[in-house]
This record gives sequence, structure tokens and C-alpha cells, in this order.
Amino acid sequence: RQEVLGKLNALVVQWVKGMALRKNIPHDIAEHAGGKIFTFGSYRLGVHGANADIDTLCVVPYHVERSDFFDESNGLVVQLRNHSDVKELQPVPDAYVPVIKMEFDGVQIDLLLARLQYNLIPDDLDIVDENNLKNIDEKSVLSLNGCRVADCVLRLVPNIENFRMALRCIKLWAKRRGCYSNALGFLGGVAWAILVARICQLYPRAAP
Repeated sequence: RQEVLGKLNALVVQWVKGMALRKNIPHDIAEHAGGKIFTFGSYRLGVHGANADIDTLCVVPYHVERSDFFDESNGLVVQLRNHSDVKELQPVPDAYVPVIKMEFDGVQIDLLLARLQYNLIPDDLDIVDENNLKNIDEKSVLSLNGCRVADCVLRLVPNIENFRMALRCIKLWAKRRGCYSNALGFLGGVAWAILVARICQLYPRAAP
């Protein structure tokens, strides 16, 4: 999975650079424009299963438009479609949170896009920094939410390993009893994670 994420990140960096050059941005700026893949959901929290998909976020600088993400001539979707490791590519630009769904080298991936008001995206970007939210569009805010919530949860629990063990147990319990699903009106992964994190805060020395 790490290898797949590395390949995807490299692809994004090259695509962002290419988009910068197409828009006549100076070569020295385009060279360092960056672009970065973040993860969220169960993978980021460290409670994913063996066959679980990976929720990912593509963070790009301001010169990359959301339309560039799905563009059928020079968009990222084209590069993904032409990539030998990508199968079952399904762009969904009109979703509430626009997404590209795909299988990358055997791993199911959901890819979102967030466009920040920066000239470049540094490797050490703090995704939780509220300055990232300044002057960005609503879809980018929605796309950032998953990463921001996951990172905040991990920063706020007193013992990450205890939190992960407890959350794994709670997820298994809820799934076996049929009460784990946003779509069916029950609590989903994020809600359970927040509840478990709060219990971990209340009982910081308790073992799972």
C-alpha cells in the first residue's frame, strides 16, 4: 500500500508541474509546485482491514483548477486512465464531494482534490493548519475534512495504540450487530472514531 501511495504521489507531482507549464507559469516555480497525497479514514487512523480501500486526498496549488482534475484532454484522470497499474477508473465530478474511484495496482482508492491558495505545496504541509482554509472553494473544504478530522483525532488521544485497538474492537462489534453504516442511518467510521477517542481521553490509563 505504501508503494501504491508513493506511485500515486509521484504521478500527482508530475501532473501538477505539467499543468503549471501549460499555464505559462515560470519553469523554476513549476518545478517546485509540488502536489501531495494525504490519506484519511480507516487507513490514516491505522484500523484498516486487509482488503479495505484507501481514502486519499490530492492537495494542489492554486493554479490547478478542479476542472483540470477531471479534464479529458490534460487532466489527472487521463494520466490515470493511461497508467498500466490503474483499472476500473470511475471519475464522479458531480458528486457532493467530487471523487475519482479506481483500482491502483490491486488496491481500491478513492481520490479527492483540494485546491489551496498557495504557489506550491511543501512536503511538510500541516493539513490541520487552519490557514489552509483561507479563500478556498467549498468542495475543497469538504475534501479536506476527512484528513483534518483523522489527524486531529490522532493528535488528541493520549495513547494511539490503545485507541487503535479499542476502535478495531468497536468497529468489529458494530459490524457484527448490523449497526455500522452511515447509509443505513447508523454511526459510520468517523463518528465511532470520535466517540472512542473521547473515551480514551476520559480514561487515559485504561487498557483496551
